Amino acid sequence: MLVGMITVEPWVPPTTPDLAALAMAAADEAGIASLRAWPEVRKGGIGFATLPPFLCWRGMQAGAWHLVLLQAREVGALVPGARIERLPEGWLESLDLAALARPLARHPAFSGGASIHVVHLPGGESFRVRTFGTTAPELVAEVLKRTSHIQIWNLAD
Repeated sequence: MLVGMITVEPWVPPTTPDLAALAMAAADEAGIASLRAWPEVRKGGIGFATLPPFLCWRGMQAGAWHLVLLQAREVGALVPGARIERLPEGWLESLDLAALARPLARHPAFSGGASIHVVHLPGGESFRVRTFGTTAPELVAEVLKRTSHIQIWNLAD
């Protein structure tokens, strides 16, 4: 591998361990008494609350794992069996990022833990991202390059 090159790949979440069990353990660790929603493996991606499943990509940067979650509709992909209606207005801002990310960050597929990045594509060559953990806009941009014809992406925030 070339120095400075970012390597990313699609990640199909395994059905085990159960993400609900990871969510409960993460909530206990954080001192949270109850959860309204947690991630689940759905349609080959990660489902959360009423949102359609997220497509998942993983990568390493500076020796740390990162998991990038994309909404299939926004990248022009179809997920068999997933609904294709519009995403709710303001879905990224209203997302309970901690409830979604805490269990994924501790998934055993990511030794040492992972930072979680949820991406929204408002249009054009820009992206918005909410991160749980360490930011990695270059890694997110690399995932977007792999999932579209656009080769230069700009952080909108």
